[in-house]
Amino acid sequence: MGHISALTAWLILAAEVGAVFIILTTAHDPLTVNVGFSILAGITTWSAIPALSEIFVKAGLKGMDLSKRTKHIIPESMGMVAGLIYLVTMFMFIPFPFMKWFTASNDGDLQELKLLTFPNLKLAELLSALLSIQSMVFLGFADDVLDIRWRFKMPLPAIASIPLLMVYWVHLGVTHIVVPIPLRPILGQLIDLGALYYVYMGMVAIFCTHSINIMAGINGVEVGQSLVIACSIAINDMIFLQSASSGAPAIETHLFSLYFILPFIGVSLGLMIHNWYPSKVFIGDTYCYFAGMTFAVVGILAHYSKTLLLFFIPQIFNFLLSAPQLFRLVPCPRHRVPRYNRHTNLMEPSRVVLDEEDDLEVEFSNTKQESKRAPSSVSLSSAGAAGASTQDTDEPHTESTNPPTATLLQSLRPLKNSNLKRSGWYCVKILEALGLTHVRYDSKTGKRPLEMTNLTILNLILLKAGPMSERNLTISVMVVQSCCSLVAFFIRHHLVAFVYDVV
Repeated sequence: MGHISALTAWLILAAEVGAVFIILTTAHDPLTVNVGFSILAGITTWSAIPALSEIFVKAGLKGMDLSKRTKHIIPESMGMVAGLIYLVTMFMFIPFPFMKWFTASNDGDLQELKLLTFPNLKLAELLSALLSIQSMVFLGFADDVLDIRWRFKMPLPAIASIPLLMVYWVHLGVTHIVVPIPLRPILGQLIDLGALYYVYMGMVAIFCTHSINIMAGINGVEVGQSLVIACSIAINDMIFLQSASSGAPAIETHLFSLYFILPFIGVSLGLMIHNWYPSKVFIGDTYCYFAGMTFAVVGILAHYSKTLLLFFIPQIFNFLLSAPQLFRLVPCPRHRVPRYNRHTNLMEPSRVVLDEEDDLEVEFSNTKQESKRAPSSVSLSSAGAAGASTQDTDEPHTESTNPPTATLLQSLRPLKNSNLKRSGWYCVKILEALGLTHVRYDSKTGKRPLEMTNLTILNLILLKAGPMSERNLTISVMVVQSCCSLVAFFIRHHLVAFVYDVV
């Protein structure tokens, strides 16, 4: 991965020594110790990835970056390294939140008092959380190696969260939700969901894990969005720790959250250095599973799952946008990542074929283009479509739309000769009307949809902003994620007062 300068080496050594000094001198302050461990975890991840890359390549965990002009062999599944270092770090951290019980006097009465007051449930929460995260790290690595089908890997996060939910049931077992103030005259102040609450928490684990996994495919975007979410969680925790209105339970739960999030930020930063454009390693599904389960763990055990989902606004939007393809209402290719244009070295929206253009229409289109070259017949990447993808060909195609004289009802009416189902047809028309996709119609009638841009937030950014480099696309996603986090903070700490009386 290249050599580092002497100055960089000395700075890294100083950071490591400083982190060890923090850990040894502040053993009775778990949060400060956790910061020291997080620094060590980040440095270890950064240095371990280059050392282990060749081992992964020899094991066959390698691939090629198809979004580059020059193709190189790149190690895959390096999220496993970050996940393992995170777990080792957290295992070493386990004694520190309970240090005052370990260092108490050996007097008999005090020993008995320690046994009576030791927070066994808090230790159980910590261990069950690590067990769930560890399960998802290894399941993610298994997915990278075995390429598990979606129908099988979809419920894996819920299964891995069972130890977490069991401890939650033993500790509190709270299954009621507070009803928003406007609905209380109808529903009352509290609603007990019973077993449905555990189903909800299992669904949170599934969503957090897979929502990061489907918003992926370009250098640095998985780690980038996860870092923004993790930093938002850490800031939210610090706000509660500094708030004078926070009671002891709130402080305890948000400290618990920070214990897990800070080391995660450390290992993610170490991984991000190697995964940033141009990427030297691929992180694989392992990191997505690891990140999603970490977020689910803190959201469930720290009791702020609704706030957690606010930080997932882009992922929620991406899921809703992707739903027609995920649920097979319209065709869904295996990979929906933006398409790389070798000629411009830019990323463009990828497209999915909805219907085939028959030979008669192709002949008609070619004859029409030869007889009359319309000025508006340009590729999607340079026309008003604002960045929709084109094929690697010099042959222009006609961008037909519905005739201006057609009424809205006529434009929404499915064609009998279309291969799209009725539900898929309506999805295409609605998404096109909302400007969320660009559709290419047949050149003969201008009514039958042939292609559309894939329904992901990455393709939507390119559709609206135009083709851009892979690096700028990742930055754009992180900017969107950061802006949505600001909206989430405004909702959580200001607008929430209009909906709930306890904030």
